[in-house]
Amino acid sequence: MTTIFDSLKIGDLTLKNRFVMAPLTRMRSQQPGNIPHELNAKYYSQRATAGLIISEATQVSQTGQGYPATPGIYSTDQINGWKLVTDAVHEKEGKIFLQFC
Repeated sequence: MTTIFDSLKIGDLTLKNRFVMAPLTRMRSQQPGNIPHELNAKYYSQRATAGLIISEATQVSQTGQGYPATPGIYSTDQINGWKLVTDAVHEKEGKIFLQFC
C-alpha cells in the first residue's frame, strides 16, 4: 500500500515523499528591490523535508507584482537571492520549484 511517506517519481524528478508545500505569499523580500535574502532562505530550508516546495508567487517583471515586498526574478540581485534560497534547500536535500507570476 502506498503512503504519503513513500517516494514519488514524476518524469525525471524523484520526490523523497508525497508532501507538497503549496505556494504561500510571504511578502518578506528585501527592500528596495524585491530581493530574496537570508530570511527567505531560512524559511524555505526549514521546510525542505517536504517532497516538494512550491515557492511563493515570484514576478518576472515589475509590472507583474501583485503584492508589496514579494520577490522578483528579473534582476541580477533577485536571481542571486533565489540562488541563496535554492542552495539552502538543496543543502538539506530538498526540492523547490518557483511559482512565476
